[in-house]
Amino acid sequence: MPETPRFLKLLAGSFSTPAGENPTGVMVEAAFAHHGIPARFINCDVAPPDLADAVRGVVAMGWIGFNCSLPHKQSVIEHLDELGESARLIGAVNCVVRRGERLVGENTDGRGFLAALRTIAEPRGKRVTILGAGGAARAIAV
Repeated sequence: MPETPRFLKLLAGSFSTPAGENPTGVMVEAAFAHHGIPARFINCDVAPPDLADAVRGVVAMGWIGFNCSLPHKQSVIEHLDELGESARLIGAVNCVVRRGERLVGENTDGRGFLAALRTIAEPRGKRVTILGAGGAARAIAV
């Protein structure tokens, strides 16, 4: 028996402001297409006063998760059900995943940086200087 077509896509996105220069949506949509994942990724320009409404919208529309960028990486925490270890240690969230009915904040900035760095050098046991004090710098330091 042939498989029934699925016209309802999984939804995910990114909350930031300004969002117009954020290439994440293009990259994630390409990855979804490459892997045959029936999903859409939407960049959303969310002003700080609208963050709580945006998170409630994620729940109401059944999104599978969303990314957080500036200026929401810390302020989103109060709108989540729990934090993963990475976000708890760093004190900031860049990725929110839906686990059942719960929204769980994670932070992949530090791990992502280390994975990229290890393609050219092993940082273990080395001394480093981090220039910057933003969310990504904090994640890398942790």
